[in-house]
Amino acid sequence: MPITIFYMNLSINKNYGDTNFVTGMRAYAALAVVLIHTGGAGLRELGYVGNNFVDFCRTGVLIFFVISGFSVATSYKNSYSYLQYLGKRLLRIAPLYYFWLAFSIIFSATAIAWQENFGSTINVYAVVMHLSFLSFLDYRIANNIIGVEWSIPIEVFWYFFLPLMVIFSRSWNALVLMLASSLTIYVLGEAFATKIFSNAGSNALLALNWSPLPYFFSFTLGIAAYRLRLTNVNWGTISSTILGLSVMAILMYCYRPAFILRIFNTEFIFISLIAFLLILVGSKGNRIFNFIFCNRLISFLGVISYGIYLCHMPIFNLLNKLEISLFQNPVIIFLVVTFLAALASALTYFLIERPCSYLGNHIKGSTR
Repeated sequence: MPITIFYMNLSINKNYGDTNFVTGMRAYAALAVVLIHTGGAGLRELGYVGNNFVDFCRTGVLIFFVISGFSVATSYKNSYSYLQYLGKRLLRIAPLYYFWLAFSIIFSATAIAWQENFGSTINVYAVVMHLSFLSFLDYRIANNIIGVEWSIPIEVFWYFFLPLMVIFSRSWNALVLMLASSLTIYVLGEAFATKIFSNAGSNALLALNWSPLPYFFSFTLGIAAYRLRLTNVNWGTISSTILGLSVMAILMYCYRPAFILRIFNTEFIFISLIAFLLILVGSKGNRIFNFIFCNRLISFLGVISYGIYLCHMPIFNLLNKLEISLFQNPVIIFLVVTFLAALASALTYFLIERPCSYLGNHIKGSTR
């Protein structure tokens, strides 16, 4: 398609067939991250339950990781070669990431809190580590520019290995082994974080959580959902039941987090399993899934969710500099940041994301 025609097509619409609902899941994950970073939209003022819900929103990133494992498995299947697959993924994620890194630095909208916490600065070392996706190697600078970017190098890290995981998981025994191994690695990482990241001292657990190690389990769950969906099982009304139980489990967490954690041990395992189950049993044809995840607004936000995730903190930081009293209201600041983030993300979607994705999809690889 000629580039002029490409830019004339201004509809934000992606069709993934029966898995369109996954795009909606991305929207909710992005909104959850915005909610916690902007102060909770007034929910913290509701007391214990509201506080628990806002705190739970930090798990939105884990939903992205599980979805990524699922979508990357599909992307690799539809690629001509490993290099073409990798080129597509990097062109999908890197340009917008680099744009918001530059924006944050140029407009002084960087994550000052993390810089002060670790005594780090925005210098050549930090910028190079971010541009090379190696910032996860140094927890002190892993999140000190945009304020949410710690997860991006982790995504890229697993992009290199996910095709091997997809190939390895072709047999059910291998898939079970990979799930068990990834869960074991997560549990051991949590138990021995202070030894693995001894140089981080009291920040050892944070260094672990900003490293690729724990998320082997999340990406493996995404691959498992992909493999299991290939069996074409018709879940029927079970889909609605699992969705309802998932919502009830999250509400139960808000009221009795200790009860949920007694069953699942950590929020990490809890939300990763919920994301896995929803991807596994979901269907565009299910009325409830369609209503919740495929309505126009949520589908729109889902398509631009990567941009929302990256840009909401720089926007939030810039608004804080204005020192407008109205922006001290958590409901107002959430609505304003969400609106501006959606607007900025829609623009960058057309100007950066879609052209780069188009280029990535047309990279010539070796024949199958």
